[in-house]
Amino acid sequence: MTEVKVNPEQVLAQYQALRSQAEALKQNIELILTHIAEFRQTLECLEAIGSGDKVEALVPLGSGAFVNAELGRVESVVLSVGADVAVRKSLEEAKRDLNSRIEELEKVREEHTSKLNEVLKGMEAVAPLVEQIAVAMQRAQQQEMRDVQGAKGQG
Repeated sequence: MTEVKVNPEQVLAQYQALRSQAEALKQNIELILTHIAEFRQTLECLEAIGSGDKVEALVPLGSGAFVNAELGRVESVVLSVGADVAVRKSLEEAKRDLNSRIEELEKVREEHTSKLNEVLKGMEAVAPLVEQIAVAMQRAQQQEMRDVQGAKGQG
């Protein structure tokens, strides 16, 4: 049986890199979930507006000013398509567009979640080795302190 030499610095660096990657993926997933929730809320509003019932809304005027308004039946929506570009779409087109965006974000969330699970498995695989290195480093520090104290006692 051959013994494998392990470089503690490399193991710790690998573990830290995996931990950083996991944190970044968790943050991305949270951001994606926030966007999905916003799109779903917008869809609910469009459904209410499309029902023909009067709906109360807070309408932005600009410069941080808003006005309460009552909306009747709405035929079209101005929808941002990215890069500071907005397009007028029918209510149904806007709903389809928002549903499509939600589907795309769900796919990205699933990909990120899968990647996060892989990273967590990698961390789990390296964790026992990291623990061994931490214990060995702690023992070495304690021994160093005893050696320093012993040298002081002799001097």
